[in-house]
Amino acid sequence: MSVTQIGNTLTDWANTVTGWPGRQLIKNVLYVINLVTFSMLALRDWFRKNRLFDSRSYSTTVAQVIFTGVDALPTITFLGLATGFIFTFRLISISNTLGGTDDIVNLLITVICLSAGPFLAAIIIISRTGSAIVVDLGNMKLHGEIEALENLGVNINDYLIAPRIISTAISQLAITVYFTVIALLSGILISALFVNPAHFDFIFKISNSFTPYLMSIFVVKNIIFGYVIATVACYNGLRVQCSATEVPQRTTASIVQSLSFVFIIDSLLTFVIFV
Repeated sequence: MSVTQIGNTLTDWANTVTGWPGRQLIKNVLYVINLVTFSMLALRDWFRKNRLFDSRSYSTTVAQVIFTGVDALPTITFLGLATGFIFTFRLISISNTLGGTDDIVNLLITVICLSAGPFLAAIIIISRTGSAIVVDLGNMKLHGEIEALENLGVNINDYLIAPRIISTAISQLAITVYFTVIALLSGILISALFVNPAHFDFIFKISNSFTPYLMSIFVVKNIIFGYVIATVACYNGLRVQCSATEVPQRTTASIVQSLSFVFIIDSLLTFVIFV
């Protein structure tokens, strides 16, 4: 190999290496744009057809809420009780050692309400609902059911996609509220019964310290989590083409992508809260 050939090879390799981050960045940005467009079109079609407070319009959404939220309550209850004992009870029981009660209250709000609650609820929804949505839509796409619905004039965005996005966002918020209440109350109750009855005051201190600003962050964070999880799951489910092996592949991709988005969103919101 001549010097010129070696130089050309090294130049091509350098261009490939230095160009890879840019290509990946463009690919990821385009993917996010596709997801946003996909979800916005689905919600637009749903709100155009369905009237507010019309009970007939919400049958699919309610069914998805029951599967996503109500069916997950046993798991959420167990995790809430475990979190209450591991974190809430121990932090309150050593409050005199760590510092004033205000510091403990702020720590509980930050750790339980704004961090652990939304994140654990998101993981449960990703593993249960997200994977179920991909498998369901993937099999429908594989067996030609979605094409048949479209040939019958059924709007897929209105009938399949938007209800799943809306119900998952609602369920994420509801599950997190339930988990947070269980985690805080169980820990406070155990601490008050076995350490100091005065620890019941933490209930009022936490409620008074949970400002409207923190409440808005809490609500927005959970709704975004649920919205993103359902959007990624629906998008990957509809990308199944002609092979049954694509269903588990898309399910795995949906789980990984959803977890990645949850981490990124959580980091960005944490930066907004504390900076």
